[in-house]
Amino acid sequence: MKNKYINNLKHAIYTFKHIICINKLAIKYKVWKIKYLFHDADKLFMYIFLFWKSVKDIHTIHRLNSNHHLENISSKNIDWEMAVLDWECARFTKPDKPLNARETLEKYYSEYKSNCLPILEKLGL
Repeated sequence: MKNKYINNLKHAIYTFKHIICINKLAIKYKVWKIKYLFHDADKLFMYIFLFWKSVKDIHTIHRLNSNHHLENISSKNIDWEMAVLDWECARFTKPDKPLNARETLEKYYSEYKSNCLPILEKLGL
């Protein structure tokens, strides 16, 4: 249990850095709104307080319940702008995800081009 909690705390630190990054990108692209302060806040909370859950469990819960992930249970309500910024931010904060937002769209989510291309154009990405 102790090792799981230490691993969760490491992911909490990473998640906090990711939240900072997405806010910086939203400011840079002049689309910042208060909602960006709370980006992935649920995941940060779970890493800190649900110490009995694994990183994988928290990751799954977050993706199923966050409206910037396409796996969201109520996927008719996707926040496309935040999804695109999240993809763009990943290359700065996740060493295993080096693709930018446009490359991520092309490789993994090409069926959503009609939703995302206008946002990519608006942001100049």
